[in-house]
Amino acid sequence: MNFLNLGSDPTPATAAINAEPVNALQHGLTLFHATPPDYARAAGWFRAAADAGDADGLAMLGLCQLEGLGLPADAVQARSLLQQAAARRSAIGRFQLGRVLMTGRGGPADEAAGLTAYVTAAALGHAEATFNLANCLHAGVGCLPDRLAAKSLYLRARALGCSLSPQGIRVRRHELKAVRALAQRFADPNRMFFLVQERQQELALVHAIAQPGAGRERPEAAAKPKALHLAAGVVVAMAGTLGQFLRRSPRDAGPTTINF
Repeated sequence: MNFLNLGSDPTPATAAINAEPVNALQHGLTLFHATPPDYARAAGWFRAAADAGDADGLAMLGLCQLEGLGLPADAVQARSLLQQAAARRSAIGRFQLGRVLMTGRGGPADEAAGLTAYVTAAALGHAEATFNLANCLHAGVGCLPDRLAAKSLYLRARALGCSLSPQGIRVRRHELKAVRALAQRFADPNRMFFLVQERQQELALVHAIAQPGAGRERPEAAAKPKALHLAAGVVVAMAGTLGQFLRRSPRDAGPTTINF
């Protein structure tokens, strides 16, 4: 008599129930970072992830299209995909959008918007975005130079696992305490944007007072003497914080206080 040997394998229905759901984004990332990488298959998985509503999958699809990795290069379409991913709070999308805005790929360059994209990606804990934000603050790209904040963000980027290292940048002994304190504050995602913004506002105020003749040719400046008196009063009130910046700015410029 013949017996039906069921063995230990589950029936198709049971297999379907027990199967782990496919993580399209993870499959794509594994292929993308493989040695050697398989960009064509990775892009297919990123498209599947994007179609399923995964914002990071959409961002990675945009990156593949931006760089021509497994897909025909199309910077305009890539920029659109990255904008969509960034709007959905993808840290990858915001980081890559910052790159294209800074460099003008797929559309006009916009350093200020690129800086904002880096800030929002860094607030989500993206290590490379944090490093790029530090670069921008150190060099004054899309912002006023704020090298103390830059050094703090380099420290923060390293803590997040970024393998990149700034060249020729050192934390001075008198800056060390402030750099560490700022790095801790930057670790709070709810404060990242406001810390950068407040420090930029402080720098702008200092520069406006330190160089009073810069706007002399602008008619609207001459029409608002009271506003200038008010600004001067603010600086006097903040002398303990800003006094050192009324002198000629050193090469390593930027507020050294963190009283915000």
